Amino acid sequence: MLSLDGNVLCFATTWEQDISTSVLTTPHRSQVLRRWAEAVAEGTMDDPDEPPLSLRARRWLDSH
Repeated sequence: MLSLDGNVLCFATTWEQDISTSVLTTPHRSQVLRRWAEAVAEGTMDDPDEPPLSLRARRWLDSH
């Protein structure tokens, strides 16, 4: 989940018997996340039945 202002990222995963959660502040400073968002912004991951992720990724990249 990304906060409305794009400054906090929360993520979680489940394991066999555990749940892991993390919070990342200022995710726009992460080069890994920025490269991933650039790939998403190209539109190749958009689902035709859903609102396009590419527009949201581009908006996040442009705002930071």
